[in-house]
Amino acid sequence: MRIKVPGLLVALLIVACSVLAAGCGETAGEVKAPRFTDSTPMAGDVYAAQPVNVTLNFQVDLARGSSISVVGAGEEWATGPVLIEDQSTAMKRALKQGMREGEYSVRYTARYASGSTGEGRSFFRIDPAMLADYEDLQGRSQVTIRMTGLAFLPRLAVVSPGTTITWVNEEQAAHFVNTETHPEHTYVPEMNSKELKQGESFSVTLETPGQYDYHCSAHYPQGMKGSIVVAE
Repeated sequence: MRIKVPGLLVALLIVACSVLAAGCGETAGEVKAPRFTDSTPMAGDVYAAQPVNVTLNFQVDLARGSSISVVGAGEEWATGPVLIEDQSTAMKRALKQGMREGEYSVRYTARYASGSTGEGRSFFRIDPAMLADYEDLQGRSQVTIRMTGLAFLPRLAVVSPGTTITWVNEEQAAHFVNTETHPEHTYVPEMNSKELKQGESFSVTLETPGQYDYHCSAHYPQGMKGSIVVAE
C-alpha cells in the first residue's frame, strides 16, 4: 500500500532538513569535512587584500595526498604543494599573487592518517574598498605597533614588502602576537611570539604581499585583534 505525502508536507520536510543541516555546522556555501576545526580564511570572510595561503585545521592527523583548490573568475589560484604542518593537524597551500576583487571558492580533500578521506568546501571574498580603513604606512623600512589598552595601535596598517614590523608592549598586562586562527595559530607561524611582558617587543619582516590578520591569544575574547596588509 502506497501512502501519498502532500506537497506542502514535503516542502516542510525539506526546510526542516535544511535547518538541521545548519545546526550540524554547515552554512550556505560551506561543507565541513569530518574532524575539520577551522580555517584561514574562514567561510564567508571578507578580506581587504588577498590571503597569502589557505590553511585548514583538523582534530586528527593528516597524511600526504591531501589537496586544496582555490578558484575565482574561472582561474585556479592555489599553487605549489600541500604542506602538512602543526604536528600533522594542519594542511596549507600557497596562493598566486594577483588575486582581484570578487568571490573565491575553496575545495579540499583531507587524507587522514587512518587512511580515510573527507571532502569539504568553503568560500571567501576580497573587497579592496576595505583598505580605506587601514592606515597607510608604506615606504617605511620599519613600523612599530604599540600594545596598550588591550589594543594594537594602529589596529589596521598597510606596509610595503620587506617592512619589519615590531610590536611593543607598553602596559602591565602580558600580551602575545599570534597569527590566525585562534587557538591554532597556523596561518603564518613566524608571526607567533612568546609572552611579551611590559617593555618587551617582537619583530617580523613581511615580504609577501597579502593580508596578515593576527590577535593576542591572551585577550582574544576582549577583541584584541589587528591586521596588516603588505602591498606593492
